[in-house]
Amino acid sequence: MHGHGWYWRYLARGKEDIRFAVHRFLCPECGHTVSVLPVARLTYRPIEVDRLQAHFDGQAKVSSGLDPPPGTIEAGCLQRAWKRFLTRVDRLKDAFGQMLPAELESAEQLWKELRRTVGSAEDILRFLARNCNCSLLGDYACLRPAS
Repeated sequence: MHGHGWYWRYLARGKEDIRFAVHRFLCPECGHTVSVLPVARLTYRPIEVDRLQAHFDGQAKVSSGLDPPPGTIEAGCLQRAWKRFLTRVDRLKDAFGQMLPAELESAEQLWKELRRTVGSAEDILRFLARNCNCSLLGDYACLRPAS
């Protein structure tokens, strides 16, 4: 892999938007490029993993939610992430298999059990990427092995 430049990506955080650089690399053999996100950033989402975890914890009544409260843009991003999570309950139950109790019925129950069984949102994302080639909020091409 060779360095192949970078691009700016935005992060919604509180009442401000932050820009950060995402580095790109080129494989000279196959011609594919790879972007490497910094730790604690989500694929295709302008929110940080710890903020997502706090929001999901609030939705599942595990905690009181975000502190400081999100700004308008971040709140919208977090609400869309939760809506997406609601559509992935069955897929995630399949991905975690026997690690989770079979009687989980709601997204809130699933999130509580994932936090209890696996740990932080970062641990959950790592498990899904390494073992299932998927993510919490989607089955992204970037997580599938190259063919």
